[in-house]
Amino acid sequence: MFRLLTAATPKIRSSRPAISRGISTVESGTAYENHTISIFNRLGASLERMGGAGDNGVDFRGPWTLPEQQQFYLVGQCKYYERKKIGPSVIREWEGVMSRQELDTLGVVAASSGFTSSCIQAALSSIYPIALVTIDGGHQSNRYTNIEESIRGFVWNKAADAFIGRLVVAKKHYDLCKLDQSDPAMYTIQLLWNGQPLPPSISK
Repeated sequence: MFRLLTAATPKIRSSRPAISRGISTVESGTAYENHTISIFNRLGASLERMGGAGDNGVDFRGPWTLPEQQQFYLVGQCKYYERKKIGPSVIREWEGVMSRQELDTLGVVAASSGFTSSCIQAALSSIYPIALVTIDGGHQSNRYTNIEESIRGFVWNKAADAFIGRLVVAKKHYDLCKLDQSDPAMYTIQLLWNGQPLPPSISK
């Protein structure tokens, strides 16, 4: 089974540091990696950034423990682009990385601008457990009010069901009083585990 939802971009002031257009590509990429890691760590993971020479294509790695489930390992790669969606070639390269991992490892590709339909299809048909996560890059200072609301899409393949098959992806609508009323349908993604928000601290 897989879940796929995407969300429009809300116009809400953010309290977290933004990735600025004025910094270098390397700095933007590093900031996005740290942002992605912080999101997963809020969801119960204990990830550390790798990066640099000798990272073998892995930007972050570490254990992820979900409620009432055995701990598994997570490795991930980040792709930060302001507008460009990720194509299937990234999945082919990522399968090479996954072929070198242990069996209890879920692979995650995080992208700031989402994935093309052919990229999603390539991930869904892969024999390796892969999840594609669209996480806002934070390059605009008025994006989101908190870190969880950066998640705009989450899809995984059948091989990943052994790790996150009990995860449910739902729309999370904003308070309309805080939105631009010209687009009241704006939302982000709410992750649910056993019917409860993940992590429990965002259940309000």
